[in-house]
This record gives sequence, structure tokens and C-alpha cells, in this order.
Amino acid sequence: MAHGVQIGLTPLLMGLGVGIALSGCQTKKIDPGPAPTAARVVISTPDDPRWLLSQRERAALKQVGFTQVSMPFGVLIAADEDMPPAYVRQAAAILAEMMDQDMNGLVDDPRVAEVLSESEVCWLAMPMDHRAWEEEQFPKLERVLGYDIIIPEWWMGVQGSEPDVHARAVMVEEIHHFMTQFGFSEIYPEVFGVEAWDSVIARETRRAQCDFWQHPENDCPGSPAEVRGDCSDPNCDVVEFYQQVVVMRSGMQPGWLGIGFPENRDVLEAMLSDEIKGVMDDPQYCQLRQPLRFNYPID
Repeated sequence: MAHGVQIGLTPLLMGLGVGIALSGCQTKKIDPGPAPTAARVVISTPDDPRWLLSQRERAALKQVGFTQVSMPFGVLIAADEDMPPAYVRQAAAILAEMMDQDMNGLVDDPRVAEVLSESEVCWLAMPMDHRAWEEEQFPKLERVLGYDIIIPEWWMGVQGSEPDVHARAVMVEEIHHFMTQFGFSEIYPEVFGVEAWDSVIARETRRAQCDFWQHPENDCPGSPAEVRGDCSDPNCDVVEFYQQVVVMRSGMQPGWLGIGFPENRDVLEAMLSDEIKGVMDDPQYCQLRQPLRFNYPID
């Protein structure tokens, strides 16, 4: 595949308005600072002058062959040159829709968007080759960019030029992890915090633990782990549990289910506490409550 896939040239718009109508959220004043917005998603090269990236970041991406870049609402997604462009477009569209659920071109929660746009802290990577990523690409990129949440070929199972249902489910999962861990957790730690067990979603994970939730890397009494690893810390266990709750409750099917996790929304709804349902349904938090449409405008 040729270097520098470029799709569209619509500029990103920055700092529009102070009163923004949120998608399923309350209208709120942006205070302080501007609200990043995007009329549509753009895919271009690291050299595109519109990206708010440092020269060092641009150089690092190009050096390792990450030549496909998108920054919906200022949030960095970068992909290997061999990743089929349709996969990059779909991931960027999912991120944009999750940040702008009514697709009106205005970000739902400006404060969450602001922290997610700090590429020196966090970003989304789409590597194509596991060995190249681990041995060459990641070691160079981690010196320049922040913590990466990956949406890799070996999880999506890239086949053909267009993403299938499984690949889209992987994208939804990893982007939701990203937004929870680096966005909502930072802005609303008492509700969505994942660094300890005292937030609303962390307490719910503990309540569900070994009842209707078990991560396959973790042990429960009479139910040992099924996969090697350790997902017992809250920044893993809570993030994984909460993603499955939100995705299923919004009317979609998670890409995989934890051990004992309900297989349909009605059963899940009956098992969840009023506390967690209350925060997920609270308009001020802009949590996903309807199925994604997967068709955010791409230029």
C-alpha cells in the first residue's frame, strides 16, 4: 500500500461557541476554554499542517510507518501504512460519534475532549504487524507520545478491505476503554475513576465480581482464570466491565463477554444497581445510551 493515504481536506474547526447542545446531554456552558469541534472527520498524513502535533511527533509517526492520521475533535488516531484505509476511517468515525452522539459537529463534553486531545498523554494506535509493533514501532513511539490504546490487526482479524462486525466491535471496545480511562475518569473521578475502587463504576465492578462478572484473566472462588494474565487492578478490570455494561445496555453486542456476564440487555438491567444506572442515564455525563450508527461524516 502506498505511503500517505489521504482522504479529504476539510479543515478542523476550533473554539466555536459557548453554549453547546449536547447529544442526550444537558446544554452547558463551556468554562473555561474553547470547545474543539469538527464538521466531519478527516484522514490525512502526519505532515498535514492542520494537525496540532509537534514536529517531533510527526517525525516519530513517519519514522515507524504510521502514515495515516486522523484527529477527530483533536484526538490522535494513527495507523500503520498497511492498515486498510477503510479500517482507519471506521475507527475515526466511531471515535467522533462517541464524542458527538447526535453528529451535529459539536463535541458533547468539551472537558473530556480536552484531556483526550493531549497526545503526549494518550492516543489511539492501529498497528498492523505484532512483531513490528512490539520490537520497532512501540519502543520509538513511546518516547514521544503518551500511553497508547491499540486497535491492532491481530485483534480485529483484518480480512479484505472493509471492517466486518467483529472488527467494528473491537474498535468500539478499545475506543470506549480509551474514553473511560483517559477522559471520563479524569474529569469525573468520583463517578468514572478507574485508578482505585471507590468510584461508582468501580464499586459496581466489585459488587458484580464473581457473581455476574469475571474477567477471564482473573480468579474467582471455584472458577480459576481461563487465560494467562492479570486484569485484577481497577484500571483494567473496571474498564473492561464497564465497557460491556455500556455497550450491551445501549443496544449493541460486546465483542466478547466476561465469565457469567448476562447475554442480553434485559437480564443485565435487572442485575445492575440503581446507582450505576442513575449515572449512566444522567444527561450531564453523556454516556452512550443508543446503538452507534457507524456513519459519522468522513471527508
